[in-house]
Amino acid sequence: MRWILGYAGPDIAARKLAEIEEAIATLRDTPHKGSIRDEIAPGLRAIPAGRKAVIAFVVDDEAAEVLIFAVTYGGANWVSRSKARGR
Repeated sequence: MRWILGYAGPDIAARKLAEIEEAIATLRDTPHKGSIRDEIAPGLRAIPAGRKAVIAFVVDDEAAEVLIFAVTYGGANWVSRSKARGR
């Protein structure tokens, strides 16, 4: 968020943050959406948030939880961040 704020200003940063929050909120109703990325980590899924953000997450059906591994923006390496967290 700070990077977006410094680069694009408070209005655009707030709008991008809202896009990310909206994408995360959709996981309440449809937690199994997104592309499955087992080659990165078992059960890992990824969805876009707006034009430049990616949310990487895993669904834990037993606990009825969505575990967010990474939220990245603007081409940041979400794959490495997700692999670093492992499972």
